Amino acid sequence: MKKSTKKQLLARILTAVMGLSLIGCAAELSPANAGAEETETGITKEETAVEQPAEETDGDAEIRALISSMTTEEKLAQMMIVALRSDAANTNTATELDQDYTDLLRKYDFGGVILFAGNIVDPAQTVTMTRGIQEAALGSAQGIPMFICVDQEGGMVNRVSFGTCGSGNMALAAAGDPALAEETARILGDEIKALGFNMDFAPVSDVNSNPANPIIGVRSFSDDPQTAAEYVTAFMKGLDAAGIATALKHFPGHGNVGEDSHTHLPCSEFDLEAIQNCDLIPFQAGIDQGTDMIMTAHIQYPEIEKETYTSIQDGQEITLPATLSHTIITGLLREQMGYDGIVITDAMEMDAIAAHFDPVDAAVLAINAGVDILLCPVDLYKDQNTNTFATADAYLADLAARVEAGDVKEEELDDSVYRILKLKKEKGIVKDAEQVSVEEQIAQAEAAVGTAEHHAREWEIAQAGMTLLKNEGHALPLTKEESVLILYPTETRQASVEYAVSRLKKEGLLDPSKVTSMCYENLAKDDPDLAKALAGTKKLVVLSQSVSKNEVTIGAMDQVHKAGGQVVLLSLNLPYDAACYEEADAVLCAYQPYGSAHDAEGNGPFNLNVAVALCTAYNEAVPSGTLPVNVPKVSGEGENITFEDELLYERGFGLEIWGD
Repeated sequence: MKKSTKKQLLARILTAVMGLSLIGCAAELSPANAGAEETETGITKEETAVEQPAEETDGDAEIRALISSMTTEEKLAQMMIVALRSDAANTNTATELDQDYTDLLRKYDFGGVILFAGNIVDPAQTVTMTRGIQEAALGSAQGIPMFICVDQEGGMVNRVSFGTCGSGNMALAAAGDPALAEETARILGDEIKALGFNMDFAPVSDVNSNPANPIIGVRSFSDDPQTAAEYVTAFMKGLDAAGIATALKHFPGHGNVGEDSHTHLPCSEFDLEAIQNCDLIPFQAGIDQGTDMIMTAHIQYPEIEKETYTSIQDGQEITLPATLSHTIITGLLREQMGYDGIVITDAMEMDAIAAHFDPVDAAVLAINAGVDILLCPVDLYKDQNTNTFATADAYLADLAARVEAGDVKEEELDDSVYRILKLKKEKGIVKDAEQVSVEEQIAQAEAAVGTAEHHAREWEIAQAGMTLLKNEGHALPLTKEESVLILYPTETRQASVEYAVSRLKKEGLLDPSKVTSMCYENLAKDDPDLAKALAGTKKLVVLSQSVSKNEVTIGAMDQVHKAGGQVVLLSLNLPYDAACYEEADAVLCAYQPYGSAHDAEGNGPFNLNVAVALCTAYNEAVPSGTLPVNVPKVSGEGENITFEDELLYERGFGLEIWGD
């Protein structure tokens, strides 16, 4: 068939299949067929009969017809979501589509593109870029619109810096009202939708059962699986209401390990029963709610998966991680849990995969495991000094050769591409002739993203999550008559502290002449400026964002106590640091450590929890949150902290002792 004729045929099919409308119907995921056999790992297929998938509609038949006309390379491209950057550090990042990028996206028509913070500058640039991506896709031989994806979790992980950030998942759970999680997700979803995104890699569905987990932490709603499940489904509802596809992550759970898969290959010693009783519960709730995608975790489960691979790093035999495990993806997720939607990997460029697996081998293993989409198998970047486009060419050619050699069945590709195209149809990913002009879309985005109304609401929601764990001697709230020294952990927190001081001054709750603030990141314990600031201080406010015993802040606390003053700990990140500062008279938890630039009126981009915590401490609001996690006692010194079995504060704890 001639290329032009094929393109016309595909366009006609796609127009019928996609509907090319903005509003799509909700996905209905059919349970997978299951048998009664039991594997060596204990994963069983349901013995009872399950509902059979509904008969295919005319639209489904058209999708199948489209797939039958596609080459192997075209199918594989649909099974990839790529990034427009040169490395994981985001040191080289595309912020516009030039002709080279446009030609590449037209050439391959990938399943989607993920944009990171470096790709996203302002509403006009972002709209122009997302539209350019879709226009390139529609101009390809296949003409299939793309998933345009972003990690907009809220809280710590926000790629749209100029938009509404939200207080973060653990803070939302601390507020105790799932409706606030749904509202937050709706706000985030509406804003990214206006910018041209259609897929959010959220919500995080991990149960933070290991306090020493280095990468999930406050991105998790709770260490209790039922609580996490409740908030996961609420967050999904908000994104769905905004017309944004959801992706639960990181299956089967990243909260029980002690390493970061960006830099290591974590290993969980949990067996099947253990994860069924904990980690899988939020994912099952999300499946029942109708999630659009599930993202895998690059974590080894040697008690569940027995197959190994020879690491290219050191030649050692390593257990296949969940991303590459047929036992976990097909046996557990699809057959036992009844999930028949799209499975997407976490980024394949992460060291957990890239350091140990040949990239094409990893892709083959993932597809054979039951994965539908490979996330970031290659990064695409081109400038005067760098050109990674050839990497994509070689990767696709090598992977197609493995399919032709029989290492991957063509039927596996067909099933994956079917799921992908079906979701694009159901979500109405893009519209065609009815689309507004780029100028109109930019104006709409500028009016919708980071509005004063959204910022005001996120402040109120963050206030609802502030959690008071201790308040001896009524150390809180602070008053404007008291001399206060604020010690903050890094220079990047300065803007948030200054904004809080400015806001409180306007509200008449703080006298700036009574307040001194200093960064303790590089201070010595006997620093003369610190000693001078401590002299006469009645209240010391320590902002802590790491679970460690900092000798500078502990020394300052001792000095204030000896002088008859009081110490307030504002826990900015994980509340486990409360156990490192048991000497504090008051402890207030904020669950989100980051702060960024904003103006004196509170406009512009900033992660708000730091400022909210300070304003709460000065009685702008009464804290009413409760702990979403247990806080164990700790032993050790400095950063060498060990969590004990005994609890200091139990999940659900929160004081209401406020004022005299």
